[in-house]
Amino acid sequence: MRTRLRLYVIEGDRMVRDYLGAGQRIEQLYVVDDGKAEFAASSAVGEVTRVSHRELETLSALATPQNVLAVVRQPEKELDPARLVDGLSLAVEAVRDPGNLGSLLRVAAWFGASPVVCSPDCVDVYNPKVVQATMGALLHVDVFCVPLPPVLEAAAWGAAVYGTVLDGVPLYEAELDRSGVILVGNEARGLSEDVRRFVTRAITIPPWTASAPGKDSLNVAVAAAVVCSELRRRGAVQRRE
Repeated sequence: MRTRLRLYVIEGDRMVRDYLGAGQRIEQLYVVDDGKAEFAASSAVGEVTRVSHRELETLSALATPQNVLAVVRQPEKELDPARLVDGLSLAVEAVRDPGNLGSLLRVAAWFGASPVVCSPDCVDVYNPKVVQATMGALLHVDVFCVPLPPVLEAAAWGAAVYGTVLDGVPLYEAELDRSGVILVGNEARGLSEDVRRFVTRAITIPPWTASAPGKDSLNVAVAAAVVCSELRRRGAVQRRE
């Protein structure tokens, strides 16, 4: 339904306030009877419906709903592959956990890695659990859901495609540029051969000790954050030099 209507749900005071502060229009707003008059009074808000706490519980995807729920419109943009050449961006293959994808979008927003390109078999970007996990990051990154191979093929002509794999060059020893595409894969299987063939620089994040727990399964969002941080650090060093 949300795909057909091009709408999605955001929840909570902070999230709604952030969206209004960013100039985003809210199509529908549901507020509890006793609160959030400032939201209802905003000129950027369309239809307002006052509901009870019990009614909000039936609408909410949260275990403990907050006082406000809003329906906003999905952005309508087309991906220009040239954008992947000029800066830092993120490509995500088959990440299925909503919390992981939401965290990846937060990482992308924090480090200015945009656009984020998700394969069609990722969990829906506008799934309520994903949206909640982003903590408003959807306001700061452009996200596209398209097949990855043609996008990566186009990007590889002008930028490094960094593949996060177990058998790559250790991140802190690898040759890194200021820009490029960071490619991360499924939580259990990693990168498929369909996308790995476009990797121009295979990298891995080495464990600090050989006995590190779970050393072969660093969380995908954590891995992306580490790689983004090192790329940004190297870029800052190169600029100073």
